Amino acid sequence: MLAMATGSEKTFTTVAMIYRLLKSGYARRILFLSEYLFKVHEDQFRAEDDLNAFSAFIQANKEQIEALSILLQNPYQWNSAVLKEIRQILKKNAFEEERVRKAYMLSGQQALADIISMIKHADNAGCPLLTAEERVNRAISNILAKQAFTAEQRKWLEYIRQHLIVNLAIEPETFDLMPVFERHGGLSKARKVFGTELELMLAEINYELVA
Repeated sequence: MLAMATGSEKTFTTVAMIYRLLKSGYARRILFLSEYLFKVHEDQFRAEDDLNAFSAFIQANKEQIEALSILLQNPYQWNSAVLKEIRQILKKNAFEEERVRKAYMLSGQQALADIISMIKHADNAGCPLLTAEERVNRAISNILAKQAFTAEQRKWLEYIRQHLIVNLAIEPETFDLMPVFERHGGLSKARKVFGTELELMLAEINYELVA
């Protein structure tokens, strides 16, 4: 056993010793164990335990907790309030978003998975783990494929995309609250750009985000 201070080139010294032992013929095979490797495996096992517990929690409560039920079974009701409630519920039950995300990363899966992906994957392992940007880009692409938009409308859809990458849901009142919209005229301007279709389009975007 070799014990040396941090930064004192333990690995280099150990490899040199192993080389000399092998070259001299004193040893034919040497088992090299590193504390770092044990730490990595320990973290991986802990992450898998956390993910199993998270999956069990989601599956046990997806019918009882309305916000989870909306996300997993009724995406047309998805909105910012539901997302906020989900985050509060997860935190209350020791499944903070960053903790679960770190567990996914340590288990070798998507390092920046968004909260929607993590919950859907916990419920069904076949669901892909997406980053927030990947999820939003997919939703906006689906919206753009459904109908033609003017150049100005596309510009506003880009503002919406930027907002969603951080927030993952949107409502009409958002246009008078968030700087990305306020500096371009807020809700009144958005209504002029999209007309009477604004609310319906936002509902469709929210649906696409979690569908």
